[in-house]
Amino acid sequence: MIWVYALTSLAVLVVGFNKARHLGSSQMIPFRISVTLLIIYCVLTPVYFYSTGRKTIVGDQGLFMFTGKDISGYYEKGMLFHLIANVFFVFGFAWKRYSNSIEKFEIAPMQYAVLRRKVIWLYGFFFSIVLIDLMFSGINPLALLTGVSDEEIFGNENSTRSFYFRNCADCVVSTLIMYAFLRGKTWKLALLIIPAFVLFAIMGFRYRMIITLLGIILVSIVNSSSAFNIRKWLVIGTSVMYFIFFITYNRWNFIAGQFSELTYDPSEFNYELFFDQTHQSLNDYNLIRYYEENRELKHDYGLTMFGYIFIKAVPKFVFKNGEKPYPPPALAIVNDSLEFPPSWPKTGETTMHYGGFYGAFGWFGAMIMPFLLGLFIHYFSSKNPSVNPVGFLNQIVISLALFMFISRGYLPQFLDNFVYLSLPVWLLSKSIKKACHTIY
Repeated sequence: MIWVYALTSLAVLVVGFNKARHLGSSQMIPFRISVTLLIIYCVLTPVYFYSTGRKTIVGDQGLFMFTGKDISGYYEKGMLFHLIANVFFVFGFAWKRYSNSIEKFEIAPMQYAVLRRKVIWLYGFFFSIVLIDLMFSGINPLALLTGVSDEEIFGNENSTRSFYFRNCADCVVSTLIMYAFLRGKTWKLALLIIPAFVLFAIMGFRYRMIITLLGIILVSIVNSSSAFNIRKWLVIGTSVMYFIFFITYNRWNFIAGQFSELTYDPSEFNYELFFDQTHQSLNDYNLIRYYEENRELKHDYGLTMFGYIFIKAVPKFVFKNGEKPYPPPALAIVNDSLEFPPSWPKTGETTMHYGGFYGAFGWFGAMIMPFLLGLFIHYFSSKNPSVNPVGFLNQIVISLALFMFISRGYLPQFLDNFVYLSLPVWLLSKSIKKACHTIY
């Protein structure tokens, strides 16, 4: 039944993708991005690991040899779980059709330069906030870049004991995408991207580089006035894939500032890392196993998913002894389910958003929560039509936030990403609307 579940899940997602296409390709960007990710995470990756005989979530190479629980008996149940979730997600998206705006707006040609200047100011503002916060935290970016520092950015608390300022790096991502959308020259965009990516590399978070590239590619497709050029997009696709494998393979060298140890030769890359970096579906399977083997465990009924939105937003000084009640209960169970040696530090393993739904509500969560998510994505996209500049940017922003939600499964973090990514768009939305004129 494993192959039946996998192929049926693929068919359901493809049908959903085509449904969005009939509603207007550019009108449903968040849903189409979500479906593409679900095909990778729920179908391709687990099928690959099942075919290669992986028995644990992290494999049995190196430090992970003889660690972790055997999940080989849960591939079938896990794929059924994802099939049910995917069916309800597509069903929720197709449940209701909202009326779209029939008016199309376009930015007046003379206004592009004015808006680009404002975006550059925002880029400099948010970049400075992150850089200053790092320096006040005792992190010397220059020392990390030159490799003379032994410290790593992970484990360093900033002076405010929060990440309110450091998360402005997400705002930097949005400003880069907005600059590309406003038809900034390629060489100028590159000058903005290079220091931003250096900053992201120092921070050790590849996802900001990936979502920046994803956003710029989506913008480039929309801005392209010429016919589809297969050679051009083949070069772009190859370059992007090389970059993703490059930063994945060299991740820890970036974090430690060991730039002299970077590997550039693609023949030396471990290409199985692509599937290793999208293996969260196996964590979902493992979580199902853990609950079934420990019947006394209770689901938290949305405490982690919804309650921690407020806990995450409230400053630490509000809580007793300045300590928030971390880790959230569902994430603690995910960590316990790994059953790694107690002496090991936390590995950062997470489930998909479907696993988060299961941790909150069990199998019922595989039905109601994906349905509501599909419903919400359709509603949001309809109320932010991509035929209008601000609507298009809002669709891009939530697509990038959904990328993190689907792959990390933590709703408070999704909202955090969404707020910070949306902030530059919100700050310039009034200016963009004023610069627009109606086409029809």
